Amino acid sequence: MSELRRYAGRSAEERRAQRRQRLREVGLEVIAEQGLAGLRVRSLSARAGLNDRYFYENYADTDQLLNELLDEQQAELVAELVAIITTEPADVRVRLRTVVEAIVTTVADNPVRRQLFLELHATAELRRRRAEVVSVAASIMIDQGRELLGEAAVTGIHAELAARTISHGGLDILTEWLRGDLEIDRPQLIDFLVAMILTASEITSTVRREMAASEPA
Repeated sequence: MSELRRYAGRSAEERRAQRRQRLREVGLEVIAEQGLAGLRVRSLSARAGLNDRYFYENYADTDQLLNELLDEQQAELVAELVAIITTEPADVRVRLRTVVEAIVTTVADNPVRRQLFLELHATAELRRRRAEVVSVAASIMIDQGRELLGEAAVTGIHAELAARTISHGGLDILTEWLRGDLEIDRPQLIDFLVAMILTASEITSTVRREMAASEPA
């Protein structure tokens, strides 16, 4: 049967998986070097040493390839953060600084992640992805607040709004810094982000009091 035939010791399915992996590798290389504009079927296929038909054997278009790469990068980044959180001591400042340093480093020093962060506003799909990043960051922040602060942690809608606000703001500040729009060095950026997150609880409590005061009696 044709599906059982082998070429050079590999089955047809193994060869297809190998071509798909090669296209993913080439896609990451192109993003790092040229940005998302470089993701074109013909150039990707040529760089991978494949005929165009092998691209369409695996992907409907470059958007599908990009989504797969985004899924992989997001999963890897979250796994890296979880690994840090589970190994760092239960000290708010120590754990927070380690996490922030890791995020800044892994984005700034990884050409693929750096470019993806810079282009998160480029299309509607990327803006949706950006919203996912914010939601994940906010969720981690809230969970860590509960774990490290216990009963002192602010909870409810105010905590969620504060976490999302900080996540949005932190992502924007990091992106501006990556673009070179902020004249601060990496340690200053990390110090600011750490301080901003540390003051979240105090700010949230203040906002909650102000909102309660403005409600009709």
